[in-house]
Amino acid sequence: MALIALVSAKSDGVTTAVSALALAGRRPVLLAELDMAGGSLRHGLLCHNPRGPHRELLDGRIGVHRLPLADWERAGGDGDFTPQVAEHLWPLDASDYRVALPGLTDPRQAPSLTGIWPTLLNVLQLTDQQLRWDVLVDGGRLAWDRGHLHPVLTPAPVLREADLVLLVVRASEAAQALAYPAVQALQAELAGAGRGCQSLGVLLVGDGYRNEEVGHALGAPVLASLPWDAAAAAYLASGGPMPRGVSRSRLMRAARDAMGPLREVADRRRLMLQINSAVPATPGIASMVQQLAARGGRHD
Repeated sequence: MALIALVSAKSDGVTTAVSALALAGRRPVLLAELDMAGGSLRHGLLCHNPRGPHRELLDGRIGVHRLPLADWERAGGDGDFTPQVAEHLWPLDASDYRVALPGLTDPRQAPSLTGIWPTLLNVLQLTDQQLRWDVLVDGGRLAWDRGHLHPVLTPAPVLREADLVLLVVRASEAAQALAYPAVQALQAELAGAGRGCQSLGVLLVGDGYRNEEVGHALGAPVLASLPWDAAAAAYLASGGPMPRGVSRSRLMRAARDAMGPLREVADRRRLMLQINSAVPATPGIASMVQQLAARGGRHD
């Protein structure tokens, strides 16, 4: 239904926010953890979730950092590494239709992803456009290189092609002060990529500020807001069995309410820009999309 990327100017709760959005609703979700500083889901929300009939637990052999190796191994033959992406998807919960692609285990692995961005982006776009899943990206903290998104320290190719980029900002004067130059730089980056500065919005975390007030100060609309909820945030950070009441907590209710309007904004942006639908770049990508479709079909 939408390819939405979350980023921050500083450590403002991107992973917590994107996890809440992914788990709040009943729609199929693919959460791609593309924080180039390293992923934290494997040590928290995902670490207690077993996968498959053998109940295997997540370890360092699974994650986006392993995809370049799969790409290299098939380079000498006629195979396609894309189906191996499916092997690196991990359940977000006990359902079979909310999955995550765990992030890097070491920030030094980031340069190895350069060659796989086109294929990975194609997978994300097809999961969104053909399967009608929600695709959420944890883009982590922004880094810049001479005024542009850093080509190694950010998932720049994905951010430039996302239907919607949300800058996560805490409800404080200090966070807003740091966010203001990031808003300007991101708007210029997205406009230069042909997406337009309107593809950027703000996700406000915390209480005490009105959305309109923050949007006016930053020069970008606040498209969603999530309250500070320590108990629910602690569960999203640590994982394990969901404590009683978390699904009805302020944070999860707000996340559930936010996803519908965010999808609508993303859909309007796609229509306005007349973005062409993605097509499978290889037979392997088509095969993987069919695997994901089977998961979503079981849910429907």
